[in-house]
Amino acid sequence: MKHSFIPPRQKKVLGAELIWLLSTFALLLVIMLGSALFLNSSITTYEQELESVKSKKLMIQNEQQRVLSEVKRLQILEKLREEISTKNRLKKENVKNFFDLVPDGVVLELAEFRESTLRLKGTTISKKHFNNSFQLSLESLFSRSSTKFTKLKNGSYRFNNISTVEAKK
Repeated sequence: MKHSFIPPRQKKVLGAELIWLLSTFALLLVIMLGSALFLNSSITTYEQELESVKSKKLMIQNEQQRVLSEVKRLQILEKLREEISTKNRLKKENVKNFFDLVPDGVVLELAEFRESTLRLKGTTISKKHFNNSFQLSLESLFSRSSTKFTKLKNGSYRFNNISTVEAKK
């Protein structure tokens, strides 16, 4: 530069444009690293939440299975209760119907039913009254019916009746 009116300036290695460019790249790099770190932490958090939700789902499914099995057990118990209730009601009606068959003049002291045998003890005003009014009913209900009489001092009779139902083949 032989013809210049000002003295030459020293050249800078880093000019203003290059500093601006490098600072922009550095800022972009920091932003990208920050975004990557934020996304990685978010992904880790979501994966942990996903595992938590999966374990809760498994617990709920186990609880659901337990509740369903309990419901099935209760349904079976309800059917059993219904059957027992029906059987009890039928037995009660049968006993009531049986005692409705007992005529006036016959007093029962013992009525015992075991498997297929009915045992009756009591008093009656006469053998004829017992045979005509009660023995006929017993014979129609049971396969065999036998009665033993014992005369009492007051003129009435004590009876001991055993009636059986034979199994049908």
